[in-house]
Amino acid sequence: MKVDRRWRILLVVTLAAVTGGGLAYWMPERARELAAPDNVASAQSTLVTAATPTFSGELHERFQQAAVMLHAGRHEYALAALQRVIELAPGLPEARVNAGYALLGLAEPRRAKQQFDLAIDLRPGQVNAYYGLALTLEALGERHAALGAMRTYVHLAEAQDPYVPKARSAIWKWQTERDGQADKSRLISTRSDKRKAVLEGGG
Repeated sequence: MKVDRRWRILLVVTLAAVTGGGLAYWMPERARELAAPDNVASAQSTLVTAATPTFSGELHERFQQAAVMLHAGRHEYALAALQRVIELAPGLPEARVNAGYALLGLAEPRRAKQQFDLAIDLRPGQVNAYYGLALTLEALGERHAALGAMRTYVHLAEAQDPYVPKARSAIWKWQTERDGQADKSRLISTRSDKRKAVLEGGG
């Protein structure tokens, strides 16, 4: 029986990561790792769940492979592994979150949003889902909704979470840009009203 080439690559890279110092196998529960390059959805960084929930066998193996691939920026291979994880455990929110980040890395924000929404539906307290959702909404041009999702992330995150400052910075940037656009729109509207009044008065 011929083995899918993608799984061979996943296995080789996973073994290389583990034997070369490790990435996910020794990480504590709910640990999160920097997963995507800086240019994904205009983000400075993104979070994925790197520690497998209490499962074993193929589910654990595929989840770890996906974490390694995300860390390496190999989003296509990560998504392939996560699709198998979802087949095995469709109600696992961590898999949905990581699939969302993989899809962001593949520049597919609409599909990514579906995964983050599903993760939140499965577990409303899945903190890193809100971070990913905010990046996705920003990529889709839904600035107001993105601000709401990122604020939720900051509200739910632990005090020592190293990504909270990045989230606050994104909130400040998006809010400032939104306010600037609103001011510009008001200025244009005011000038238009004045021009209209002058024309009407002159007539």
